Amino acid sequence: MSAQEETELNKLKMYVIANGMLECDLANMIAMPKLANSENHHTVSDWVKSPVYSVLLEHPEGLVLFDTGCHPDAMKGRWDRGNMLRTPYTFDESELLPNALKRLGYTPDDIRYVVMSHLHEDHAGCLEMFTKSQIFVNDDELKQTLRLYVLNGNMGGYIRNDIKAWFDTQLNWAPIDAETKEIELLDGITILNFGPGHTFGMMGLLVTLPNTGNVILASDTINTAKNFGPPILFPGLAYDTIGYYKTVQRIAQLAKEKRAKVFFGHDIDQFTELKKSTEGCYD
Repeated sequence: MSAQEETELNKLKMYVIANGMLECDLANMIAMPKLANSENHHTVSDWVKSPVYSVLLEHPEGLVLFDTGCHPDAMKGRWDRGNMLRTPYTFDESELLPNALKRLGYTPDDIRYVVMSHLHEDHAGCLEMFTKSQIFVNDDELKQTLRLYVLNGNMGGYIRNDIKAWFDTQLNWAPIDAETKEIELLDGITILNFGPGHTFGMMGLLVTLPNTGNVILASDTINTAKNFGPPILFPGLAYDTIGYYKTVQRIAQLAKEKRAKVFFGHDIDQFTELKKSTEGCYD
């Protein structure tokens, strides 16, 4: 690494932006957390809180945003009734992504790159706001999401109103094909292209910070520490369980090699301990 690159890396900062809270059945994140048996046929679901967050990276060559949280109107008709019942969303006004960015001195137009872990409602909800940004997404994730939309299929965690807004605002997409496993976006920021697992095509980030060290932003490739294991526990919602297992193995190996911390997608215990953007940054 050159002296100039090292100087730039020393300026890299990472902000964890809280975007509110979902509630859901724990079985969405950890398959069969309460398994019935012959003496107990009537297990009761665990209804739990599930954090929603984005990550902003301040780099000398531009701002990078990882995921965009839920849309502010999610519970006002933006989502269909099924999604509102399965994963009700609550937030403070200060946690809305535009407000959180403003508090840090930015607007959506200031973001150079947006990296999408996937296109579910709690990660891509505010994507339409970033019309000036280059938006990186797994190619299969984008194609299959749009296929569901045009075929009027069961959308699951994808929101029709979100997708319509992407068309209306003509976003600047930058799909990454399945063969490309990593892309160095900027010094200290590497896109990790994981492929199928939780959804059609998942992505993450490897961030190298001068003091904190390496951090892997795993998003929903690993929902919680319990999924990470060992042993690896599957989520209740997975498009490809074999792909999910391989991705967790890949992240575990990378975390070992890089001595990296892994930030999970929806681990309430870990999220409680993370430093939020209202408290400061990781550097």
